[in-house]
Amino acid sequence: MAPAAPPTGTSEDLMSIVARAFEVHHPEEHASLPRKTAGLKFLLEPPFVLLGVALSWLVGLFPAEWFISFHDRVFRALAKPGGYPFDAASPALGRSRELLRLVEAGQARPAALLALISHPPVSGEMRHMNLELVRHAMLALREVRGRPCRPRLVVAVDPFALDTLAVYEEGFYAGFMGSFHLGLDRQASRRGALSRPLLRQAHWSRMPPRLLGLLRRGGEAGMILSGGIPETGRLLYAAREWVGRMRAQSPLRGVPSEILRRARVLPEFKRFEEGSPLGESLRHSPARLLEAWVMEALSGVSGEGEPSAETGRLSEPAKRVLRHCLTALDIPRERWEGSLKALSEKFARETPYRFRLFRALAGRVLAAGRPLVFLPVVHRIEDGLGIEVKDAWAWTRLEGGRVRFAVAGSGLLEEEDGVEEFAERFVRANFP
Repeated sequence: MAPAAPPTGTSEDLMSIVARAFEVHHPEEHASLPRKTAGLKFLLEPPFVLLGVALSWLVGLFPAEWFISFHDRVFRALAKPGGYPFDAASPALGRSRELLRLVEAGQARPAALLALISHPPVSGEMRHMNLELVRHAMLALREVRGRPCRPRLVVAVDPFALDTLAVYEEGFYAGFMGSFHLGLDRQASRRGALSRPLLRQAHWSRMPPRLLGLLRRGGEAGMILSGGIPETGRLLYAAREWVGRMRAQSPLRGVPSEILRRARVLPEFKRFEEGSPLGESLRHSPARLLEAWVMEALSGVSGEGEPSAETGRLSEPAKRVLRHCLTALDIPRERWEGSLKALSEKFARETPYRFRLFRALAGRVLAAGRPLVFLPVVHRIEDGLGIEVKDAWAWTRLEGGRVRFAVAGSGLLEEEDGVEEFAERFVRANFP
């Protein structure tokens, strides 16, 4: 099948695998999406992007409390007819405020706040919950901080994320959220020549330094921990992190040319490479090629077996490709089943552990002397739909590559763990 977009030779090509999977497995939904011709996007998108950028500048002039109220009203209106009351007096928020006070009392610098948000389904009766979760996260950050603040949101503003919106709506949303908030355009090259410079802040390469810089300065941010719906998170994070972990354990990790040579003698890899939507520069990167191969197998776009990314179960055709990948990496056979079992457990989850994210936060924020408080904001399904702000967890310092942390309600009783071990523990405790 032809790729969803021309290859660029960047990480955008990996995103195109996710887009192709949606087209293959949900043809009826794909067919019902608003039609966006190149001519229509050329005419309508740039002026509405500019309008969104202009509004972001105007909102930046608002006092902080007006800023919160503005977003509260907008998200309430967009979420109609659904909506859930925000409980500013909830015990969890009270315990989280106390944790922040205790953390900052023992530190030279104020703590940064990061609300990590769950992601319910994007269709059906739960569709409105995504907007409500973001609204609750912003209000919760304000309550925990205990003073006026301006939380920024990490939000996808690329054509795939906004494919249900009309051209003018997509342009306006991308312009405002991409500029004022921490917009992430994972398909930046698909923007037209007029829109691209207006959305340069939202380019996928700029979001990580924007987020880490904001937190290093002691700011407040909110982001969906899974990076999107479960299928997207499984492919972009769980699958790629598994490949990265196996590469790190490979006896050939220092000889990338040998990894490629071993892969290219495998018939299945040759078939993948011949029809893959990858640009030329990625074709010379063993890391990206193996990631793309595994992502495509798990996405189920080949039509073999059930789509693992949607079911959360590794299909037999997917396992076959995973074993081939281990062969190319020269991983001993006696370790294969343990490796696949570990991936299977992670893949079954709706929310990936996001090891790379937590490593970046430890290395770029906590290591710089800035304590960091994590605030989980999650949707609830059992006993009726709802939203819950859970107890905060706080990193206080980094010692020998390990984090010292405490949980709200513990009275700052500190524990110590490795960064990845903390990530797994935190995500298991708070997210599905």
